[in-house]
Amino acid sequence: MTTSRTRSQPQPDRARSHRGRWRRRHHFAAVAGLALVAGLALTGCTPTDAPPTAATGPATAPASTAAPATTSDAPSPTPVYKPATASGPAQNVPVPVLPAKAREFSKAGLEAFATYWYSTLGYAFETGDSKPMMAISDPACKTCAAMESSVIPWHSEGRWIVGGQMFVLSAKTTFTQMPDSTYQVITLVRQQQVKYFRSDKSLSEDMGAKPSVADIVVATYAGGQWRARTVEHLNGNTA
Repeated sequence: MTTSRTRSQPQPDRARSHRGRWRRRHHFAAVAGLALVAGLALTGCTPTDAPPTAATGPATAPASTAAPATTSDAPSPTPVYKPATASGPAQNVPVPVLPAKAREFSKAGLEAFATYWYSTLGYAFETGDSKPMMAISDPACKTCAAMESSVIPWHSEGRWIVGGQMFVLSAKTTFTQMPDSTYQVITLVRQQQVKYFRSDKSLSEDMGAKPSVADIVVATYAGGQWRARTVEHLNGNTA
């Protein structure tokens, strides 16, 4: 009987082993509980108004990453043409551009050339720049000589001209070569009223309104281009 009671009592080493396992399980459960609480706390800090994802809300356009345009990237504004007035000279007058048709050795090419030539004449009146006209004219051009001696010098010392623009109402040619190898174009033109102003804005001369006039343009063709030899009124005076 004494032996039986002795066996039923727990052994000290085994009791200690049970207590050690209990303490470890209790420690692991506490650590796991702290981790769960920390996870819930982090979840609770997530903003409730966060943008929806692609799966839960409408897609939003991504923010642009392109660098903002700088001043140097912006296109320059086109200068605005302003005709001359009694207050001052013309500004930003467009330089006449020779059309491709005016280079052709043909009836239509000659008529286009004559029309273009008058645009360079009007440009010279407005700006005092005769270079575009001289580039397509013979050195012996009578009208060009008249421009060089009177109109062009006026555009100096602060003086200017109001008007002078040329309007070609018609340009016709039979495209017949003359004995001197020239070709002729009969034109009907009108010029905007011309007024000469001094630098103090006082009016020097008003040429008055002019009616449309018939001109004859005498031109030659060489080197792939037309050149005006002279331009005259049909009564024999220069244009």
